[in-house]
Amino acid sequence: MISQKINYLNNYFKIAFLNIKSNIAGNIFALSIMSFSFFIMLFFMLSYINIYNYMLSFEKNNTMIIFLKNTNNKNSEEAHFNKVRFNRIIASNIINKIKKFKGVKKVKYYSNKLSYKFMIKHTPKIKSILAKIKPAYFPKIIKIYFNSNYISKIYLSNIYLRLKSMRHIKFVYYSKLMEDRINQFIFFTKIIGFIVLMFLFISSVFVSYSAIKLIILRKQNDIEILKLIGATNNYIKIPMYIESGIGSVFAFILSLILLFAIFNIFIYYRFNNFLAFFKINIIFLSSFDVFIIFFVALLSGILGTYFSSRKFF
Repeated sequence: MISQKINYLNNYFKIAFLNIKSNIAGNIFALSIMSFSFFIMLFFMLSYINIYNYMLSFEKNNTMIIFLKNTNNKNSEEAHFNKVRFNRIIASNIINKIKKFKGVKKVKYYSNKLSYKFMIKHTPKIKSILAKIKPAYFPKIIKIYFNSNYISKIYLSNIYLRLKSMRHIKFVYYSKLMEDRINQFIFFTKIIGFIVLMFLFISSVFVSYSAIKLIILRKQNDIEILKLIGATNNYIKIPMYIESGIGSVFAFILSLILLFAIFNIFIYYRFNNFLAFFKINIIFLSSFDVFIIFFVALLSGILGTYFSSRKFF
């Protein structure tokens, strides 16, 4: 009994592979469309997970980053100093004021050159590109570290307003400043992601539906002959389900490999080290996340086969 079922299953797979071989061009086209759909699904999943992970890091983030304005030696007061010395004096004055704030643990200054060296150190793979950029074009940064006991939205908002009122400060970055915007963006990403996911899922079902329907129409005479000699509907349909399942699995694997390759290129050039300066940690999909998209991929192939074959069987 078991051996008979194994033989049946073996025959089903042989028929499925014969169907795939009989329409290589059509199957490759369907595979490419489905791979693109699954890649977009995986990419949206990866983006959402990293945004959400970044949101969770807000509570642990105890740093604030200040971008200083580029100064020009135009007025008479500034003319007494060269640009480098003047920038150092400005940064030193700001740092001395910041150190007086309650709850400040440490303050670190990055000049144009230090910012340039930081980029060279943390992104060595693009060193040749960075070498063509003058250090003067890199921002001057002051990084503030706070005691964890003082981290709160009200405290940081107060520090933010005090810093914004100072001269020569262009922009102040800290995670809680972006918290509401990130929350809105996460909600927006969920809605858009769901719409895109549904659209791509339906398109994958349609592609699978079209591929199987073409097989049924092309082999309609053979199917009629099989029915006449006593073949059951399941005997005819099961290889089609196997074919769509194989196509969905291959399309999913290709899309996952592509996403993983792009992610590793990002890591290879060490862009993640640069983002780590801003407390942004880039992570890849977990096995559970991959399984969810895999299940969606497999389901799209099964549904496509079901809708295309139910009119004929």
